[in-house]
Amino acid sequence: MFDAIYQMMQSGSTLGSFLRVVPITLLVGVGYAVYRWVKIKRQRLTVSWFSELMRWLFVCYLTGLVNLVLVPGNLWGSIWYSLRMGAAEIEFDQPFSGGFNLVPTLVKCLLGELTLGSWVKEMLVGNLLMFLPLGFFLPFVSERVDRRNIWKLAVLIPVVIEVIQLMIGRSFDVDDLLLNFAGIVIGYFVAVGVKVLAVKAKGK
Repeated sequence: MFDAIYQMMQSGSTLGSFLRVVPITLLVGVGYAVYRWVKIKRQRLTVSWFSELMRWLFVCYLTGLVNLVLVPGNLWGSIWYSLRMGAAEIEFDQPFSGGFNLVPTLVKCLLGELTLGSWVKEMLVGNLLMFLPLGFFLPFVSERVDRRNIWKLAVLIPVVIEVIQLMIGRSFDVDDLLLNFAGIVIGYFVAVGVKVLAVKAKGK
């Protein structure tokens, strides 16, 4: 079983990338839960368990997201290889060694330069879905996020991420900017809809 999981981790697939960061995500989640529990007990805080759950899920999600998009692409693969083989052979990508994609995939497809195959579809959908939870969690964990500044955040966050990715040897991709923006905005308005429905349900 563990061999199968390890092989999946090192496969280079979307699922493999996800599995590589699950352990660190769970570790941070446990640490945050213990921290909040101790703080609540010591300070005798009034607890909203729904808010606590949303914050915990957000911390776990954010940990996973950071490790997926803001660390060198081969870091976790090298770490798991080293742990399995018992050898410290962790490699880092060279800074600014990634490429640029400044033309959206949709435009390339319309021009006949690219075929919208299964891998391309997976990449596009994955970049949208990866950031949808970020937009969803933000209004639950911060009262400062509203309908006016969500647009700024949806632009700023992907731009900062793409610039950092370029610095750590990953690529700068306009598709990521567009799809991450869309994911954040869609997630936010889904959360707004959930909040409205919850208020209406309480009012009945």
